[in-house]
Order: sequence, then structure tokens, then C-alpha cells
Amino acid sequence: MKTSKKTMTLIASTMIVIGIIFGAAGLLSGANLSIVNTKDGIKVIKTEDRIEEEFSLPSFTNININLADADIEIIPSNEYRLEIERLKWTEVKHEVENDTFVLTGENQKSDSIFLMNLSFKNIPKPIIKIYVPRDTKFSDISLVNKFGDIRLVEMAVDKMDIYANDGDIVIKDLQSNELTIENGFGDITGSKVKTAKLHVEMNDGDAEFNGLEAASTVFNNKFGDITFKDFLSQELTIKSNDGDIDIQGKLLGNSSIHSSFGDIDLKLSNKESELSYTIRNQFGDISINDNNFDAKATHKANSEHRLDIVSNDGDVQVDF
Repeated sequence: MKTSKKTMTLIASTMIVIGIIFGAAGLLSGANLSIVNTKDGIKVIKTEDRIEEEFSLPSFTNININLADADIEIIPSNEYRLEIERLKWTEVKHEVENDTFVLTGENQKSDSIFLMNLSFKNIPKPIIKIYVPRDTKFSDISLVNKFGDIRLVEMAVDKMDIYANDGDIVIKDLQSNELTIENGFGDITGSKVKTAKLHVEMNDGDAEFNGLEAASTVFNNKFGDITFKDFLSQELTIKSNDGDIDIQGKLLGNSSIHSSFGDIDLKLSNKESELSYTIRNQFGDISINDNNFDAKATHKANSEHRLDIVSNDGDVQVDF
């Protein structure tokens, strides 16, 4: 027998009222608790409901992580160790098999949660810290995290793939032959990153790299700014739908920048005599070393290095 909309509405309203009553009671008593509607019913989240676990791990050179909702950090250390902080009714599984560390977790998200101030927030997500010896040379790392932040520090890996739906990504001191990042919503921050091949796909978020060296760089961002400082690339392709592009560094080989909406500002350590360029701008100014151009600016150099910029709406400034 189908449940009527009226009955469903009554049940939902009752659950909301219960949540408000519990939240108000907690507020009046000064208790630090949360009311959450999980798949198993309404639960009161208290401090003691978050548990901390620690595991010693055997050595490994591959990592395969697939999580629905967690903050993840890989930390340089002198040992292989895993720390997990989670709600006691959630589950995070791990194992090391065939030289591969595997970590999986169930979806921690529910419809809503009542806190003491009666605001809606997500369930507190698991916090996962993976400690690895800092001199470890990894072969393959695949990291999938739908909701939550990712932080990677001091790593050397042949191939790394990062797939995130919603969360910030921080990468520091990374050496990789191939680095692929896909992030739906969230910022990407990198420093001292060296890779032969970098491919980044972003939907909505800012990207900032300070100290980036790549033989090949492909960077696509629909909504958000792109900033490269101390940048060196032998081949560059950037596509931006809506956001500013700021590059400080040296462009070698073929470089292509396409922007629909947003300013482009390049401060290059190249000599102008060593870089051919073609710059086209439909709506916006073009400035080359403080010299202004209308719609198009070109320069031909006796060099194999070329720069092509196409802008639809925004100012373009290039300084050598």
C-alpha cells in the first residue's frame, strides 16, 4: 500500500519537531550534542560518539583510496601508520594486499543535522591520516573522495590520479611522472610540484600553484581563477570559461591560452626576441610591455617557442 503525501509530510514534520526539541534541550543544558537523522533513525551525536583508531601498516608502494565523505591527509614520517577519527556507527575499511594500501568508506552523508543553534550542517566527516616514510617511491596512487578535503605533502610517485567532487586539494613538495586531478567544486593549491605531465579539470574553484615545473600542462577550469607563480612549462594548454589567469614564469615550446570571460596577466622571464606570439581579443584591451594594441597583437621571433592567446571578454597584459 502506498504511503500518502499527507502521511509522509506528517512524519517529516514530526522528525523536525523532535530535532528542535532535542536541540533546544541540549542548548538549555549546555550540552555539546547534535541531532542527526541517519538511515537508522534519529541519533544524538555526542563527543564520545567520535572514536579514534590507530593501526600499524606493512610497507606498500601503491595506494587505492575510495571514500564518499572524509578529510584525507598523507603525511611524511618514518613509519607506515594509519589514524582514523570517525563516528562509531560509520565504517572505514583498510587492508594492504599485493603491495597496495586499500582504503574504502561508506557514504557518511544524511539529509540534515540539527546542531545546538538549530542550523543545518553535514554529519561530522571522518578524518583520515596516512603516515608513510618520506623516502618512499610510490608507483601508482588513485585517490577518490566525493566530499572532503585532500592534503598531500612530500611525495614521489610515478602516476597519481585524484578525483574529488566537492572539497579543497592541497599538494606540497610533489614529484610525479604523471599527475591528473579532477575536482568538481573546491580550490586546488600546490607548491613545489614537479611533473612530466599535468592534467587538471575543474568545474568551480580557484587554482594556485607556487613553484610548478611541468613538461606538459593541460589545465581546464570552468569557473574560477588560475594562478601560476614560479612556473616553467615546455607545453601549455589553458582553457578558462570564467575567471582570471595570472602566470609568472617561463613558457617554452607551444603555449595556448583561451579565455571566455576574465583578465589574462602574464609576467614572463622569456625574452621577447625568443618568443613568437599571437594575441587576439574581442572585447578588452591588449597591452604588451605597456604598449597598447586593438583586437590583435603579433610578434614573430626566430625561435621554436610560440604563445597563442585568444580572449573573448577581458583585458590581456603581457610583460617580458
